[in-house]
Amino acid sequence: MYGSEQTDLVVKYYDIAFGLSGEAEVAWYLDKARTFGGPVLDLACGTGRLALMLAQAGLQVTGIDQSAGMLNLFREKLAAQPPEIKSRVHVENQPMSSFQLGCRFGTIICCDAFFHNLTVQQEIDCLSCVADHLAPNGRFVFNVPNPTCEFILRCAESTGREFKERGRYTLADGSGTLLVEQAQAGNALDQTISTTLRVTRVDTEDHAVEQGESAWTTRYLFRYEAIHLLHRCGFEVEALVGNYGGGPVTKGSQLIFQARCAPCSSSS
Repeated sequence: MYGSEQTDLVVKYYDIAFGLSGEAEVAWYLDKARTFGGPVLDLACGTGRLALMLAQAGLQVTGIDQSAGMLNLFREKLAAQPPEIKSRVHVENQPMSSFQLGCRFGTIICCDAFFHNLTVQQEIDCLSCVADHLAPNGRFVFNVPNPTCEFILRCAESTGREFKERGRYTLADGSGTLLVEQAQAGNALDQTISTTLRVTRVDTEDHAVEQGESAWTTRYLFRYEAIHLLHRCGFEVEALVGNYGGGPVTKGSQLIFQARCAPCSSSS
């Protein structure tokens, strides 16, 4: 999926163009972590945007990711933090579908990443690992897109594979801008979208000085498919909302879950 921070421009410029946190999103995850307590596990933590925020709020945090490039950037940011914050963060290079950490967590979060589990078995394996690492009364909080059949079918059409501008971002040092273009190919049978991003850095005279592409595949879960998956894996869905303000699930909203391991029923 992602390459190194030197060669993969999506990784290199992730915090500028992709790792952008909304205030409601940050507040939601922080509230959940404070409510259900630490330590906190951040699945697919990337460059650490949420993990660092949680550590700065006083929580013990472990971040795992399978991208060594992303974690290298996380460690660079962590090195610039005060000692008391560094001491609250532990980082490991592990995939979210087969991680083993040898400890339990009061809160496990997975932001914008669960859909990188590409098969039902990977989804089940990930949820099994989550259950194994949740403390008693712990919670798993995560989000996935709320897809429509039209969206997946549109990506499956030939026009979906054409590059279209996704955004432009000004570089903080004033040396130019980033142009990000996106092409997508959908597979309706597998409910997957293969995304290719083309990143071009242009100077102040609009000359391209750096360009590269990065690609990955994501698998989309429909609302009740996700609910059934959680139940199959022994979870009880406590809450499902459509946005980080607590709004309802609607067409175009997200699916944002709060789940716990279902209590074991005892037989008489």
